[in-house]
Amino acid sequence: MDSGAAKVELGSEKAGQAGQALDEILAAAQDTVRQVGDIASSSQQMAGGARSVTDAMQSISAVVEESSAATEEMAAQASAVSGAIASIAAVSEQQSAATEEVSASTEEMSAQVEEMSAQAAELATTVEELKQLVARFKVDNHATPATGGVRKPAARATGKVVVPLQRVA
Repeated sequence: MDSGAAKVELGSEKAGQAGQALDEILAAAQDTVRQVGDIASSSQQMAGGARSVTDAMQSISAVVEESSAATEEMAAQASAVSGAIASIAAVSEQQSAATEEVSASTEEMSAQVEEMSAQAAELATTVEELKQLVARFKVDNHATPATGGVRKPAARATGKVVVPLQRVA
């Protein structure tokens, strides 16, 4: 009978150990479920951040395109002004040969033309400087989700500045 009681006691002990092991497994499973929930929440936050970065990049791209278009328009206008000034200068030279009275008026007009030419040259220089400044910036429209929506700039020998966008917390 002692042997039977010992076996029952041993079985009871093993059942208690098995119960403890099952409790530990249950606790580990519940912890895993909680961690999976945390990961899902973090993933949703990262997706929202990626969308925000993409929207910001598209906005910046639109601004750069507008600036480029405005710069090109200014350059075209400066070229037209320079052409008009050159035409006025040619007409002024032809008129100066006519008479002394016309010559006096032509000299005054020529001075104004030179002033306009200097202003146009200055405007053309400013336009060129703006073009060079705009050309130094490049937005990377090929960002990948693996980099958080921002592609790291590659080292280039172009001298252009690549502006990486970062999520602001």
